[in-house]
Amino acid sequence: PLRYSAYGRVLVYQPKTRVDLTKEIETLPFAFDNVFAESSNNMQIYDETIRPLIPGAFAGRWASVFAYGQTGSGKTFTMMGSTLTGIKAKQQNVKHDENYGLYVLAARDLFEFASRKEYSHLKIGASLFEIYGGKLFDLLNNRNPVKCLENLKGRVCFPGLSEHPIRNADELMKLIEAGSNNRSTGSTSANRDSSRSHAVLQLHLRKTVGKRENVEHGRLTFIDLAGSERGADTNKASRTTRLEGADINTSLLALKEVIRALATGDSMTHIPFRGSKLTQVLKESFVGKNSRTVMVACVAPNITNCEHTLNTLRYADRVKERNPESGRLADSVAKASKIETKPLIAEVNNLAEDESRQKNIPATDGGDEDDAYEDDDNWLSDFDDDDNEEFL
Repeated sequence: PLRYSAYGRVLVYQPKTRVDLTKEIETLPFAFDNVFAESSNNMQIYDETIRPLIPGAFAGRWASVFAYGQTGSGKTFTMMGSTLTGIKAKQQNVKHDENYGLYVLAARDLFEFASRKEYSHLKIGASLFEIYGGKLFDLLNNRNPVKCLENLKGRVCFPGLSEHPIRNADELMKLIEAGSNNRSTGSTSANRDSSRSHAVLQLHLRKTVGKRENVEHGRLTFIDLAGSERGADTNKASRTTRLEGADINTSLLALKEVIRALATGDSMTHIPFRGSKLTQVLKESFVGKNSRTVMVACVAPNITNCEHTLNTLRYADRVKERNPESGRLADSVAKASKIETKPLIAEVNNLAEDESRQKNIPATDGGDEDDAYEDDDNWLSDFDDDDNEEFL
């Protein structure tokens, strides 16, 4: 991986054999917002990608974090940390303090913000459920079935889903441990402890005072997606395992199409949220100008997983396209992303002020530039009311 100031690059070396049986290595470049090497830990990933989402949750935003990749690439380790994966693997030399999952790291910052005086009117609750075979099951309530419905206003509701109040990160970790024991897992040729379902953790911020008591103020959602699989890797598996893999791949494809349609501002008048149960569940996390989404793509660097790695990187690249050489955003993404225009506006204002000083003409922008962006949460109001999503 190569890291630059504004983006990162990944070079994949793919072995190929020509028609004349000569062998060669093809170099395939990819560019993303951030790139982390195999020596990076979960804290580094959290600091650079997830931590900026926490203040937005207290400002009334909906934030979502995805972990995507092939089975066995480390998605569950990234989300839940070595506290769970290390114990299951019976490893004794795991540095748990350095590899807490994104769940716990985010919860610590949430409670640090909640302890402040200005947020004393908010409480935090947690829900954990899985999507298996197109159905929802509550992992914190004996796997009771949960429905996914929409009310008259188009908001997604989950009748039957339990929400548990939490007061600190340790309580959340206990809930996650209890829920992980109820999650559907199975053994495949690539991973003996493979997740066979999508796990969704929702951290709700609700108001405790006023007329809107118990109304949800913000939400932070973590999705540990099941690993993508190729049919060639499961041809020796049981029929149930093959059906699970087909259902997983179908939902992942529907998720990619939804995110891409929203990120690039395609001319599609209909966003296919009903393409799978996964996208139907996450509809509320995508729709609206207060939505923020981070995708964490996990890959295995060894040569035997080259095809899997390329599939994962191509999936992530389709979500938010960048030029693999220069790192510039694709025109369709840059045009649709109004958030990217904030530094451009400041730069334009600076140029205008410089020109006015050279001509001895006072600037007529109506105020100081710093005042224009004093309230960072409301700077998007300068644009129209269209949905504004930022995909990292």
